[in-house]
Amino acid sequence: MEKRTKIIATVGPASGTVDKLVALANAGVDVYRVNFSHGDQESRNRYFEAIREAESRVGRPLAICADLCGPKIRVGVIEGGMVELSKGSDIVIQRATIDGTANRISTTLPELIDVTGRGQTILLADGRLRLNVVDVSPPEEIRCHVVVGGELSSGKGINLPETQLSLSALTEKDRRDIEWIGQKDFDFVALSFVQSAGNVRELRTLLDKAGSSARIISKIEKPQALQDIDNIIDASFGLMVARGDLGVEMEFPTVPIVQKMLAKKCQSAGTPCVIATEMMESMIHSATPTRAEVSDVANAVFDRTDAVMLSAESAVGDYPVRTVTQMSRSVAAAERFLDEYGDDDEVKCTEPATAVSIAASINRITAIQSLAAVVVLSRSGTSARLIAKNRPDCPIVAISDDPATLRRCCLFYGVIPYRVTLPPGTTELLELSEEICTSLKLAKKGDYIAVISGYPLRLPGAANGVIILRVS
Repeated sequence: MEKRTKIIATVGPASGTVDKLVALANAGVDVYRVNFSHGDQESRNRYFEAIREAESRVGRPLAICADLCGPKIRVGVIEGGMVELSKGSDIVIQRATIDGTANRISTTLPELIDVTGRGQTILLADGRLRLNVVDVSPPEEIRCHVVVGGELSSGKGINLPETQLSLSALTEKDRRDIEWIGQKDFDFVALSFVQSAGNVRELRTLLDKAGSSARIISKIEKPQALQDIDNIIDASFGLMVARGDLGVEMEFPTVPIVQKMLAKKCQSAGTPCVIATEMMESMIHSATPTRAEVSDVANAVFDRTDAVMLSAESAVGDYPVRTVTQMSRSVAAAERFLDEYGDDDEVKCTEPATAVSIAASINRITAIQSLAAVVVLSRSGTSARLIAKNRPDCPIVAISDDPATLRRCCLFYGVIPYRVTLPPGTTELLELSEEICTSLKLAKKGDYIAVISGYPLRLPGAANGVIILRVS
Protein backbone atom coordinates (compact mmCIF):
# COMPACT_ATOMS: atom_id res chain seq x y z
CA MET A 1 0.00 0.00 0.00
CA GLU A 2 1.63 3.23 -1.16
CA LYS A 3 -0.10 5.58 1.28
CA ARG A 4 -2.28 5.38 4.36
CA THR A 5 -3.40 9.00 4.78
CA LYS A 6 -6.62 9.45 2.82
CA ILE A 7 -7.11 12.13 0.14
CA ILE A 8 -10.33 14.10 -0.33
CA ALA A 9 -10.74 15.83 -3.70
CA THR A 10 -13.34 18.47 -4.49
CA VAL A 11 -15.28 17.75 -7.68
CA GLY A 12 -15.86 20.53 -10.20
CA PRO A 13 -15.67 21.37 -13.90
CA ALA A 14 -12.04 20.17 -14.07
CA SER A 15 -12.80 16.77 -12.57
CA GLY A 16 -16.50 15.99 -12.90
CA THR A 17 -16.46 13.41 -15.71
CA VAL A 18 -16.41 9.67 -15.04
CA ASP A 19 -13.08 9.21 -16.80
CA LYS A 20 -11.43 12.00 -14.79
CA LEU A 21 -12.91 10.69 -11.52
CA VAL A 22 -11.53 7.23 -12.26
CA ALA A 23 -8.12 8.75 -12.97
CA LEU A 24 -8.27 10.66 -9.68
CA ALA A 25 -9.17 7.48 -7.79
CA ASN A 26 -6.28 5.63 -9.39
CA ALA A 27 -3.98 8.50 -8.39
CA GLY A 28 -5.04 8.20 -4.76
CA VAL A 29 -8.42 9.83 -4.07
CA ASP A 30 -10.57 8.08 -1.46
CA VAL A 31 -13.36 10.61 -0.85
CA TYR A 32 -14.98 13.10 -3.25
CA ARG A 33 -16.29 16.42 -1.93
CA VAL A 34 -19.29 18.05 -3.58
CA ASN A 35 -19.27 21.73 -2.65
CA PHE A 36 -22.82 23.09 -2.30
CA SER A 37 -21.51 26.68 -2.41
CA HIS A 38 -21.10 26.39 -6.16
CA GLY A 39 -23.22 25.13 -9.03
CA ASP A 40 -26.84 24.07 -8.96
CA GLN A 41 -28.71 20.92 -8.05
CA GLU A 42 -28.48 19.61 -11.61
CA SER A 43 -24.68 19.83 -11.67
CA ARG A 44 -24.38 18.34 -8.18
CA ASN A 45 -26.61 15.41 -9.20
CA ARG A 46 -24.45 14.91 -12.28
CA TYR A 47 -21.32 14.78 -10.14
CA PHE A 48 -22.96 12.36 -7.69
CA GLU A 49 -23.97 9.92 -10.42
CA ALA A 50 -20.55 10.18 -12.08
CA ILE A 51 -18.80 9.33 -8.79
CA ARG A 52 -20.94 6.25 -8.26
CA GLU A 53 -20.17 5.14 -11.83
CA ALA A 54 -16.46 5.74 -11.21
CA GLU A 55 -16.70 3.64 -8.05
CA SER A 56 -18.15 0.80 -10.08
CA ARG A 57 -15.36 1.04 -12.64
CA VAL A 58 -12.56 1.27 -10.07
CA GLY A 59 -13.91 -1.70 -8.14
CA ARG A 60 -13.37 -0.32 -4.64
CA PRO A 61 -15.46 1.85 -2.30
CA LEU A 62 -15.34 5.60 -2.91
CA ALA A 63 -17.09 7.94 -0.48
CA ILE A 64 -18.95 11.17 -1.21
CA CYS A 65 -19.10 14.19 1.11
CA ALA A 66 -21.71 16.93 0.71
CA ASP A 67 -20.28 20.24 1.94
CA LEU A 68 -23.07 22.64 2.97
CA CYS A 69 -22.70 26.38 2.34
CA GLY A 70 -23.54 27.63 5.80
CA PRO A 71 -24.04 31.34 6.58
CA LYS A 72 -21.21 32.66 4.45
CA ILE A 73 -21.50 36.44 4.09
CA ARG A 74 -20.65 37.71 0.61
CA VAL A 75 -20.33 40.96 -1.29
CA GLY A 76 -23.32 41.74 -3.50
CA VAL A 77 -23.19 42.23 -7.24
CA ILE A 78 -20.47 44.62 -8.40
CA GLU A 79 -21.13 46.79 -11.44
CA GLY A 80 -18.95 45.44 -14.25
CA GLY A 81 -17.97 42.46 -12.10
CA MET A 82 -14.99 44.09 -10.34
CA VAL A 83 -13.81 47.38 -8.83
CA GLU A 84 -10.53 48.61 -7.36
CA LEU A 85 -10.64 49.80 -3.75
CA SER A 86 -7.84 52.30 -3.14
CA LYS A 87 -6.00 52.41 0.17
CA GLY A 88 -7.07 55.48 2.12
CA SER A 89 -10.43 55.85 0.40
CA ASP A 90 -13.85 55.49 2.03
CA ILE A 91 -16.59 53.06 1.06
CA VAL A 92 -20.19 52.74 2.26
CA ILE A 93 -21.82 49.37 2.92
CA GLN A 94 -25.58 49.73 2.72
CA ARG A 95 -28.56 47.57 3.64
CA ALA A 96 -30.51 47.95 0.38
CA THR A 97 -29.30 45.83 -2.54
CA ILE A 98 -27.46 47.75 -5.26
CA ASP A 99 -24.96 47.17 -8.04
CA GLY A 100 -21.78 47.99 -6.19
CA THR A 101 -19.12 50.55 -7.06
CA ALA A 102 -15.81 51.61 -5.54
CA ASN A 103 -17.76 53.99 -3.29
CA ARG A 104 -20.77 51.89 -2.21
CA ILE A 105 -21.64 48.19 -2.00
CA SER A 106 -24.27 45.89 -0.48
CA THR A 107 -23.97 42.38 0.99
CA THR A 108 -25.89 39.12 1.26
CA LEU A 109 -26.47 39.85 4.99
CA PRO A 110 -28.41 43.11 5.42
CA GLU A 111 -28.23 42.63 9.22
CA LEU A 112 -24.51 43.35 9.02
CA ILE A 113 -25.45 47.03 9.30
CA ASP A 114 -27.14 46.42 12.68
CA VAL A 115 -24.38 44.45 14.41
CA THR A 116 -21.15 46.10 13.23
CA GLY A 117 -19.69 48.77 15.51
CA ARG A 118 -17.39 51.73 15.04
CA GLY A 119 -13.72 50.76 15.12
CA GLN A 120 -14.32 47.14 14.11
CA THR A 121 -12.54 45.43 11.23
CA ILE A 122 -14.24 44.05 8.12
CA LEU A 123 -12.25 41.73 5.85
CA LEU A 124 -13.10 41.16 2.19
CA ALA A 125 -11.97 38.59 -0.39
CA ASP A 126 -10.54 36.00 2.06
CA GLY A 127 -8.84 38.72 4.08
CA ARG A 128 -6.91 40.30 1.23
CA LEU A 129 -8.79 43.62 1.67
CA ARG A 130 -9.21 45.26 5.08
CA LEU A 131 -11.72 47.91 6.08
CA ASN A 132 -12.12 49.82 9.34
CA VAL A 133 -15.62 50.96 10.34
CA VAL A 134 -15.49 54.73 10.95
CA ASP A 135 -19.18 55.61 11.16
CA VAL A 136 -22.41 53.66 11.72
CA SER A 137 -25.85 54.84 10.66
CA PRO A 138 -28.19 51.92 11.33
CA PRO A 139 -30.40 50.66 9.93
CA GLU A 140 -29.34 52.05 6.55
CA GLU A 141 -25.55 51.99 6.19
CA ILE A 142 -22.06 52.04 7.66
CA ARG A 143 -19.03 53.94 6.37
CA CYS A 144 -15.62 52.28 6.24
CA HIS A 145 -12.04 53.37 5.63
CA VAL A 146 -9.97 51.19 3.27
CA VAL A 147 -6.88 50.14 5.22
CA VAL A 148 -5.65 47.56 2.69
CA GLY A 149 -6.97 47.96 -0.84
CA GLY A 150 -7.13 45.84 -3.95
CA GLU A 151 -9.54 44.27 -6.41
CA LEU A 152 -13.04 43.43 -5.19
CA SER A 153 -15.37 41.34 -7.33
CA SER A 154 -18.96 40.14 -7.01
CA GLY A 155 -19.65 37.40 -4.49
CA LYS A 156 -16.37 37.65 -2.58
CA GLY A 157 -16.50 36.56 1.06
CA ILE A 158 -16.85 38.92 4.00
CA ASN A 159 -15.42 38.13 7.44
CA LEU A 160 -16.17 39.97 10.67
CA PRO A 161 -13.47 38.80 13.11
CA GLU A 162 -14.46 41.28 15.85
CA THR A 163 -18.24 41.06 15.46
CA GLN A 164 -20.46 38.58 17.30
CA LEU A 165 -23.13 37.22 14.95
CA SER A 166 -26.08 35.23 16.27
CA LEU A 167 -26.59 33.33 13.02
CA SER A 168 -27.63 29.71 12.70
CA ALA A 169 -25.05 27.40 11.13
CA LEU A 170 -27.84 26.27 8.78
CA THR A 171 -29.41 28.64 6.26
CA GLU A 172 -32.69 28.16 4.43
CA LYS A 173 -30.67 27.00 1.41
CA ASP A 174 -28.89 24.44 3.59
CA ARG A 175 -32.24 23.10 4.77
CA ARG A 176 -33.43 22.67 1.18
CA ASP A 177 -30.14 20.98 0.30
CA ILE A 178 -30.49 18.60 3.26
CA GLU A 179 -33.85 17.43 1.92
CA TRP A 180 -32.18 16.62 -1.40
CA ILE A 181 -29.22 14.95 0.32
CA GLY A 182 -31.74 12.66 2.01
CA GLN A 183 -32.72 11.32 -1.42
CA LYS A 184 -29.11 10.26 -2.15
CA ASP A 185 -26.74 7.92 -0.34
CA PHE A 186 -24.16 10.52 0.65
CA ASP A 187 -21.63 9.15 3.12
CA PHE A 188 -20.67 12.38 4.87
CA VAL A 189 -22.10 15.88 5.28
CA ALA A 190 -19.70 18.70 6.16
CA LEU A 191 -21.24 21.44 8.31
CA SER A 192 -19.78 24.89 7.71
CA PHE A 193 -19.17 27.59 10.33
CA VAL A 194 -19.89 25.39 13.34
CA GLN A 195 -19.92 27.39 16.57
CA SER A 196 -21.35 24.89 19.07
CA ALA A 197 -22.31 21.25 19.52
CA GLY A 198 -25.92 22.38 19.22
CA ASN A 199 -25.29 23.21 15.56
CA VAL A 200 -24.17 19.62 14.97
CA ARG A 201 -27.15 18.14 16.79
CA GLU A 202 -29.51 20.34 14.78
CA LEU A 203 -28.05 19.02 11.53
CA ARG A 204 -28.31 15.42 12.80
CA THR A 205 -32.01 15.94 13.50
CA LEU A 206 -32.61 17.35 10.02
CA LEU A 207 -30.65 14.55 8.33
CA ASP A 208 -32.56 11.90 10.26
CA LYS A 209 -35.83 13.55 9.29
CA ALA A 210 -34.73 13.57 5.64
CA GLY A 211 -33.87 9.86 5.83
CA SER A 212 -30.09 10.28 5.59
CA SER A 213 -27.62 8.27 7.67
CA ALA A 214 -24.67 10.38 6.42
CA ARG A 215 -22.09 11.07 9.12
CA ILE A 216 -21.38 14.68 10.09
CA ILE A 217 -17.98 16.30 9.67
CA SER A 218 -17.81 19.60 11.56
CA LYS A 219 -15.77 22.31 9.86
CA ILE A 220 -13.83 24.44 12.32
CA GLU A 221 -13.46 27.84 10.70
CA LYS A 222 -14.61 30.27 13.41
CA PRO A 223 -12.78 31.07 16.66
CA GLN A 224 -16.05 30.69 18.58
CA ALA A 225 -15.99 26.94 17.88
CA LEU A 226 -12.87 26.54 19.99
CA GLN A 227 -14.82 27.54 23.10
CA ASP A 228 -17.02 24.42 22.74
CA ILE A 229 -14.59 22.19 20.88
CA ASP A 230 -14.74 19.12 23.14
CA ASN A 231 -18.52 18.98 22.88
CA ILE A 232 -18.35 19.57 19.12
CA ILE A 233 -15.96 16.64 18.73
CA ASP A 234 -18.22 14.47 20.86
CA ALA A 235 -21.26 15.35 18.71
CA SER A 236 -19.47 14.87 15.38
CA PHE A 237 -18.29 11.87 13.40
CA GLY A 238 -15.26 13.79 12.16
CA LEU A 239 -13.61 17.22 12.25
CA MET A 240 -12.25 19.36 9.44
CA VAL A 241 -9.64 22.01 10.14
CA ALA A 242 -10.86 24.48 7.49
CA ARG A 243 -7.94 26.87 7.48
CA GLY A 244 -9.38 29.31 4.93
CA ASP A 245 -11.93 31.23 6.98
CA LEU A 246 -10.16 30.23 10.19
CA GLY A 247 -7.03 31.96 8.92
CA VAL A 248 -9.02 35.09 8.11
CA GLU A 249 -10.77 35.36 11.47
CA MET A 250 -7.67 34.54 13.54
CA GLU A 251 -4.11 35.81 13.47
CA PHE A 252 -2.05 33.83 10.94
CA PRO A 253 0.52 32.57 13.49
CA THR A 254 -2.30 31.03 15.52
CA VAL A 255 -3.63 28.80 12.73
CA PRO A 256 -0.92 26.08 12.77
CA ILE A 257 -1.16 25.94 16.56
CA VAL A 258 -4.93 25.44 16.36
CA GLN A 259 -4.40 22.78 13.67
CA LYS A 260 -2.09 20.79 15.92
CA MET A 261 -4.37 21.19 18.92
CA LEU A 262 -7.42 19.99 17.00
CA ALA A 263 -5.54 17.06 15.46
CA LYS A 264 -4.35 16.01 18.92
CA LYS A 265 -7.86 16.24 20.37
CA CYS A 266 -9.23 14.14 17.51
CA GLN A 267 -6.48 11.59 18.10
CA SER A 268 -7.41 11.33 21.77
CA ALA A 269 -11.14 11.09 20.98
CA GLY A 270 -10.70 8.50 18.22
CA THR A 271 -12.32 10.98 15.82
CA PRO A 272 -11.32 11.27 12.13
CA CYS A 273 -9.51 14.54 11.38
CA VAL A 274 -9.24 16.29 8.01
CA ILE A 275 -6.77 19.10 7.22
CA ALA A 276 -7.99 21.38 4.43
CA THR A 277 -7.38 24.58 2.43
CA GLU A 278 -4.54 25.63 0.13
CA MET A 279 -2.55 22.42 0.58
CA MET A 280 -1.46 22.44 -3.07
CA GLU A 281 -2.83 25.88 -4.01
CA SER A 282 -0.11 26.73 -6.54
CA MET A 283 -1.02 23.64 -8.57
CA ILE A 284 -4.27 25.27 -9.66
CA HIS A 285 -2.12 26.62 -12.48
CA SER A 286 1.35 25.12 -11.88
CA ALA A 287 2.44 21.60 -12.82
CA THR A 288 4.50 21.28 -9.63
CA PRO A 289 3.84 22.24 -6.00
CA THR A 290 5.99 24.61 -3.99
CA ARG A 291 8.35 23.23 -1.36
CA ALA A 292 6.26 24.95 1.30
CA GLU A 293 3.13 23.11 0.10
CA VAL A 294 4.87 19.74 0.21
CA SER A 295 6.03 20.57 3.74
CA ASP A 296 2.48 21.57 4.69
CA VAL A 297 1.13 18.21 3.52
CA ALA A 298 3.89 16.36 5.36
CA ASN A 299 3.22 18.28 8.56
CA ALA A 300 -0.46 17.31 8.38
CA VAL A 301 0.69 13.67 8.30
CA PHE A 302 3.04 14.32 11.23
CA ASP A 303 0.01 15.72 13.11
CA ARG A 304 -1.55 12.24 12.66
CA THR A 305 -4.42 13.49 10.55
CA ASP A 306 -6.61 10.94 8.79
CA ALA A 307 -7.10 12.85 5.54
CA VAL A 308 -5.87 15.85 3.59
CA MET A 309 -8.13 17.75 1.22
CA LEU A 310 -7.91 19.49 -2.14
CA SER A 311 -10.34 22.26 -3.07
CA ALA A 312 -9.88 24.45 -6.15
CA GLU A 313 -6.82 22.38 -7.10
CA SER A 314 -9.04 19.47 -8.17
CA ALA A 315 -12.30 21.34 -8.83
CA VAL A 316 -11.14 23.97 -11.32
CA GLY A 317 -7.36 23.51 -11.55
CA ASP A 318 -5.35 22.81 -14.68
CA TYR A 319 -3.74 19.63 -13.28
CA PRO A 320 -6.20 17.77 -11.01
CA VAL A 321 -4.78 14.25 -11.53
CA ARG A 322 -1.18 15.42 -11.32
CA THR A 323 -2.01 17.30 -8.11
CA VAL A 324 -3.42 14.16 -6.48
CA THR A 325 -0.36 12.20 -7.61
CA GLN A 326 1.96 14.77 -6.03
CA MET A 327 -0.07 14.77 -2.84
CA SER A 328 -0.02 10.95 -2.70
CA ARG A 329 3.77 10.97 -3.06
CA SER A 330 4.11 13.61 -0.35
CA VAL A 331 1.99 11.78 2.23
CA ALA A 332 3.67 8.46 1.46
CA ALA A 333 7.11 9.99 2.03
CA ALA A 334 5.98 11.50 5.34
CA GLU A 335 4.53 8.15 6.41
CA ARG A 336 7.82 6.39 5.68
CA PHE A 337 9.56 8.90 7.93
CA LEU A 338 7.06 8.24 10.73
CA ASP A 339 7.51 4.49 10.30
CA GLU A 340 11.22 4.89 10.97
CA TYR A 341 11.39 7.79 13.41
CA GLY A 342 7.85 8.36 14.69
CA ASP A 343 6.62 7.90 18.24
CA ASP A 344 4.49 5.09 19.60
CA ASP A 345 1.74 7.14 21.22
CA GLU A 346 -1.45 5.20 21.78
CA VAL A 347 -4.88 6.72 21.56
CA LYS A 348 -6.78 7.25 24.80
CA CYS A 349 -10.44 7.71 24.05
CA THR A 350 -13.87 7.30 25.57
CA GLU A 351 -15.41 4.91 23.07
CA PRO A 352 -16.95 1.58 24.24
CA ALA A 353 -14.35 -0.03 26.52
CA THR A 354 -14.14 -3.34 24.67
CA ALA A 355 -13.56 -1.73 21.29
CA VAL A 356 -10.85 0.54 22.69
CA SER A 357 -9.03 -2.28 24.46
CA ILE A 358 -9.13 -4.48 21.35
CA ALA A 359 -7.78 -1.61 19.24
CA ALA A 360 -4.99 -0.82 21.71
CA SER A 361 -4.05 -4.50 22.02
CA ILE A 362 -3.03 -4.67 18.34
CA ASN A 363 -0.05 -2.40 18.97
CA ARG A 364 0.98 -4.53 21.95
CA ILE A 365 0.69 -7.68 19.83
CA THR A 366 2.80 -6.25 17.00
CA ALA A 367 5.55 -5.42 19.52
CA ILE A 368 5.84 -9.17 20.20
CA GLN A 369 4.68 -10.79 16.97
CA SER A 370 5.10 -9.12 13.58
CA LEU A 371 1.78 -8.95 11.70
CA ALA A 372 1.41 -8.67 7.94
CA ALA A 373 -2.12 -7.28 8.24
CA VAL A 374 -5.10 -6.80 10.51
CA VAL A 375 -8.52 -7.90 9.21
CA VAL A 376 -11.57 -6.38 10.91
CA LEU A 377 -15.09 -7.66 10.34
CA SER A 378 -17.13 -4.52 10.92
CA ARG A 379 -20.82 -3.68 10.99
CA SER A 380 -20.41 0.07 11.57
CA GLY A 381 -16.69 0.78 11.07
CA THR A 382 -16.08 1.65 14.74
CA SER A 383 -13.44 -1.01 15.36
CA ALA A 384 -11.61 -0.17 12.13
CA ARG A 385 -11.64 3.52 13.06
CA LEU A 386 -10.18 2.93 16.52
CA ILE A 387 -7.51 0.54 15.27
CA ALA A 388 -6.56 3.09 12.62
CA LYS A 389 -6.23 5.79 15.30
CA ASN A 390 -3.64 3.59 17.05
CA ARG A 391 -1.51 3.49 13.88
CA PRO A 392 -0.43 -0.19 13.87
CA ASP A 393 2.67 -1.10 11.86
CA CYS A 394 0.68 -3.02 9.25
CA PRO A 395 -2.25 -2.50 6.85
CA ILE A 396 -5.82 -2.68 8.16
CA VAL A 397 -8.45 -4.43 6.03
CA ALA A 398 -12.05 -3.63 6.97
CA ILE A 399 -14.43 -6.26 5.59
CA SER A 400 -18.19 -5.87 5.55
CA ASP A 401 -21.27 -6.67 3.51
CA ASP A 402 -22.55 -3.09 3.96
CA PRO A 403 -21.47 -0.58 1.26
CA ALA A 404 -22.19 2.40 3.54
CA THR A 405 -19.85 1.04 6.23
CA LEU A 406 -17.09 0.46 3.70
CA ARG A 407 -17.43 3.97 2.28
CA ARG A 408 -17.12 5.43 5.76
CA CYS A 409 -13.86 3.51 6.09
CA CYS A 410 -12.55 5.53 3.13
CA LEU A 411 -11.91 8.33 5.64
CA PHE A 412 -9.91 6.24 8.12
CA TYR A 413 -6.10 6.31 8.05
CA GLY A 414 -4.56 3.14 6.64
CA VAL A 415 -7.85 1.25 6.25
CA ILE A 416 -8.53 -0.78 3.08
CA PRO A 417 -12.30 -1.30 2.70
CA TYR A 418 -13.20 -4.67 1.18
CA ARG A 419 -16.70 -5.92 0.44
CA VAL A 420 -17.53 -9.54 1.28
CA THR A 421 -20.48 -11.81 1.84
CA LEU A 422 -20.78 -12.24 5.59
CA PRO A 423 -19.27 -15.66 6.48
CA PRO A 424 -21.48 -18.07 8.46
CA GLY A 425 -18.92 -18.88 11.18
CA THR A 426 -15.47 -18.29 12.63
CA THR A 427 -13.74 -20.98 10.55
CA GLU A 428 -15.05 -19.44 7.34
CA LEU A 429 -14.05 -15.96 8.54
CA LEU A 430 -10.46 -17.09 9.10
CA GLU A 431 -10.30 -18.73 5.68
CA LEU A 432 -11.77 -15.62 4.05
CA SER A 433 -9.31 -13.32 5.85
CA GLU A 434 -6.36 -15.41 4.71
CA GLU A 435 -7.64 -15.38 1.13
CA ILE A 436 -8.16 -11.60 1.12
CA CYS A 437 -4.71 -10.82 2.53
CA THR A 438 -2.95 -13.05 0.04
CA SER A 439 -5.00 -11.75 -2.91
CA LEU A 440 -4.15 -8.17 -1.94
CA LYS A 441 -0.49 -9.21 -1.64
CA LEU A 442 -0.41 -8.07 1.97
CA ALA A 443 0.60 -11.48 3.31
CA LYS A 444 2.30 -14.63 2.06
CA LYS A 445 2.71 -18.17 3.35
CA GLY A 446 4.16 -18.20 6.86
CA ASP A 447 3.13 -14.62 7.69
CA TYR A 448 0.86 -13.85 10.62
CA ILE A 449 -2.36 -11.86 10.43
CA ALA A 450 -4.78 -10.74 13.14
CA VAL A 451 -8.51 -11.29 12.64
CA ILE A 452 -10.84 -9.14 14.74
CA SER A 453 -14.57 -9.61 15.08
CA GLY A 454 -17.46 -9.87 17.47
CA TYR A 455 -17.75 -13.36 18.89
CA PRO A 456 -20.13 -15.11 18.46
CA LEU A 457 -19.65 -13.98 14.89
CA ARG A 458 -23.02 -12.35 14.36
CA LEU A 459 -23.02 -10.63 17.73
CA PRO A 460 -24.13 -7.01 17.16
CA GLY A 461 -21.96 -4.16 18.42
CA ALA A 462 -18.23 -3.62 18.61
CA ALA A 463 -15.58 -6.29 18.21
CA ASN A 464 -14.66 -8.29 21.30
CA GLY A 465 -12.07 -10.81 20.17
CA VAL A 466 -8.77 -11.26 18.32
CA ILE A 467 -7.41 -14.38 16.61
CA ILE A 468 -3.79 -14.56 15.43
CA LEU A 469 -3.57 -16.71 12.31
CA ARG A 470 -0.54 -18.02 10.41
CA VAL A 471 -1.08 -17.95 6.66
CA SER A 472 -0.95 -21.45 5.26
